[in-house]
This record gives sequence, C-alpha cells and structure tokens, in this order.
Amino acid sequence: MPKTPELNGLAERMNRTIMEQVWSMLAHAKLPKIFWAEALMTAAYVINRSPLAPLDEDVPYKDVSYQHLKVFDCLAYVHVAKNKRGKLDLKTRPCIFLGYGDNEFGYRLWNLEEKKVMWSRDIVFMEEKTITD
Repeated sequence: MPKTPELNGLAERMNRTIMEQVWSMLAHAKLPKIFWAEALMTAAYVINRSPLAPLDEDVPYKDVSYQHLKVFDCLAYVHVAKNKRGKLDLKTRPCIFLGYGDNEFGYRLWNLEEKKVMWSRDIVFMEEKTITD
C-alpha cells in the first residue's frame, strides 16, 4: 500500500542502518551536510562487501578484498601528472578521501584547492590524519 513504510520492515531497517552510518561518518569527519551523498555511497559500498547473516556469513560480491578500504575523510595526496604542472609546481595536491569508484578501480576525493570532486588512483593516504587535524 502507498504511504505505509511499516509494511516493508526489512528495507526500512536497512535504510535506517545506512542513514545512521552516514550521520556517524559526517559527525566524526566534521564535514558539512553537503557531503551526505558521498558518505551514503561509501556506507553502501562497505555494507555490500560485508558478511551477511542471511547469506550464512558470506558476502554478496565474490573474491572480496579489504586491502583497498580507507578511512572516510582521511587526508590524501594525489599525484599531479607532469603535463599538468609547471617546473616549480608541487607534485601532489592535498585532498579529502570521500569514497570508492563504481566500475573502475579508483577513489573519489574532494580537491581542497579547486573545491570539487575528483577521481584518481595515484594517491598516498594519510589515514591517521584528517583535514581538521
């Protein structure tokens, strides 16, 4: 029936779980609410790769590796290609880690200088540091 979410308790509980993770990630990172979609995509990415009780502690994705998982909002330094920098320019650019790539291996980052989201895979992560440190 329309307008009766209580009839779909399983989906509503998952929505609540994801939103609680989003609130927690944003609060811990001290990021503004404009990053809620990035936090939501990252939370869903991690949940989809976590063991689930209904699947007998199996994961929905096969051959899952956890080596590439990083701390949300950690400081990251992205390599700037030679053709995109001058002789005396810095070789890295400071960014904030926001999430993971969908179809390709890579990471979503918030470029602190240009104030926009970017993708890269040539990154050094400082997981013990955030932008507020």
